Order: sequence, then structure tokens, then C-alpha cells
Amino acid sequence: MTAYTHPAPHRTALPTRAPAQAGIIPHVTNRIGALAAATGLALALISLYVPWLNTSSGETITGVGITEIIDVRSVAPILFLGLVVMMFLVIVTTVTRLGAFAIAGAIIGGLILLGHVTFMWTLMSSTGSGQPMLSGLPSDTSLSYGAFVALVGFILVAGGSAWAARSAEYVLPDLESARPTHHRH
Repeated sequence: MTAYTHPAPHRTALPTRAPAQAGIIPHVTNRIGALAAATGLALALISLYVPWLNTSSGETITGVGITEIIDVRSVAPILFLGLVVMMFLVIVTTVTRLGAFAIAGAIIGGLILLGHVTFMWTLMSSTGSGQPMLSGLPSDTSLSYGAFVALVGFILVAGGSAWAARSAEYVLPDLESARPTHHRH
């Protein structure tokens, strides 16, 4: 009969090695992006109640007032729903760090930003010209700061969501098996 030999011991970590969790992205990084996106949404909502257009007589037209002048009230519920969906995505990203929601927030935020820039270009082309692109605007209007407040808000939404997507988890959040650097011994 042959003598029993013990199997080779498992490799143990050397004292000079960094712990396995060094590659994990902290929750704070994800939450900074989500906080920036939430701040951007707040700015976008506040911008609806500040002046977007000024007339030569001193009258101001808010973002909500523009919808009545150019008669896009039928689109307002869709815009409101888009903001609610964005807020949902930001909240889920903040709480769970799920990458799918963060990526969806970044994509939708980018599309909203693109739509807002297009609308601002249309407003700029329609103010102060004899043949405005938007019918219903007074001919003596000029663009005010409200549109730029919304622009900063939508930049924060898109950028914050992209930052959160960069630091999110893409399997299951907060589970040991979902960690990208988890090694089983």
C-alpha cells in the first residue's frame, strides 16, 4: 500500500497583495451621477416657471406660457411623462446601482437634450425675425434665460446618468457574486 500524501495547499494571499475588493467601484461614485441627474431634472422643472421669452413691452413668457402660445398643449402630457420616467430611472439608479436603468437614463437624457437644443434653435430662429418658424409668437420677442437654465439641467441629466452608468453594476446589485473582482477559492 502506498503512503497517503496530502494535496497541495491552496494558494494563500501574500501579505503584499491588495485585497480582492480593490476593483469595486464605491456607491458614492454612482450616487454622485444620480445626484447630478436629479439636480438637472429639478433645474429643468424650475425652468418652466422662469422667463423664456421677453417682449419689447416688458412682458415675459414662461416655458409653460410658450405651450399655450404656440399651441403644443397636446404634447405637454408626453413631456411630463418623459420627466416622470427620467425621475424614476434616476431614483432606481440611485437606490439599486443597476446598470440597465442608468444606461436607459443616459440614453433618454441624451435624447431629451437633443430635443431641447432643437427647440431652442427653433425659438432663436423664430424670435426677432419677420417670418418666424413658430406661428403664434409675438414678433418683438427675444430669448431669455429660462431656456438656458433648462439646457444646463438637461446637460446635468445626461451627464449625471452617464456617470452613474459608468459606475453601476450590471449583474445584480450588492450581491457578493455580482462583484467584478470576486474570486472563489
